[in-house]
Amino acid sequence: MNHHIDLITLGVTDPDRAREFYERGLGGVVRDGEDALTISLGGSSSALALRQWEAVARDAGVAPDSSGFRAFTLSYIVESAEEVDLVVARAERHGGRISKPSKNAVWGYSAYVNDPDGHLWKVASAKRRPLLGRTSPADGNGRAVQPREVPITIGVADMKRSRRFYEDAVGLPVKKAFGSRCVMFEGRDGTSELGMYKREALADDAAVRPDGSGFHGFSITAVLESPESVEALVHAAQRAGATVVRPPADGRGCFADLDGNLWQVACRER
Repeated sequence: MNHHIDLITLGVTDPDRAREFYERGLGGVVRDGEDALTISLGGSSSALALRQWEAVARDAGVAPDSSGFRAFTLSYIVESAEEVDLVVARAERHGGRISKPSKNAVWGYSAYVNDPDGHLWKVASAKRRPLLGRTSPADGNGRAVQPREVPITIGVADMKRSRRFYEDAVGLPVKKAFGSRCVMFEGRDGTSELGMYKREALADDAAVRPDGSGFHGFSITAVLESPESVEALVHAAQRAGATVVRPPADGRGCFADLDGNLWQVACRER
């Protein structure tokens, strides 16, 4: 029962602005759909879908109201500090807003950028920038930068309980864990990994206040093999404390995890 993330859907208010950010700022390949834009960032990344904010909330059966920290971030992991600065500069030119400037840390180098709808992106490399010889980022002479991986990270109230929920009920294998501080669940087949921090720690990393309420502005989709698998996952999540938002029917269902993050579960088309 090793499930994975097939799709991450983000709510947007202006699809044209969002398209420019994701296509020209982050270098994604955009495909037009009937009611959504699908973004491919390559590497170890699940597909992203951009849909109207109200439609994402309505489809999940929740109110669209939202305020403050949404308790999740996306990461754009690149090879070098130079590429971090390049991506941040391009993202800012195409509608992003830098919320935490690039800086060295013990583990590497990173910055935070808000997309036009306030979704937080951490642009990071495990390689630190040398303190000497630093220059302002150029345009890279048109050089394309693709992420090595694009994990999604959620902030939770109870690390131990949420880890048990995702490991046992949802069926995500743990890739690595750093005590009660951080857990990373493994993606497979080129999909995004799921990271988990305490809500306050994730907000601190992004340099934002941890308080917030309402719709988180995103949903995660897992595609399973059969209607029976959809029903089994939704019921397993419910037994472990999730709230069923849409009971399984016709090969689809939806639940909210222990912290209100929405999971869409669907049967693969045959």
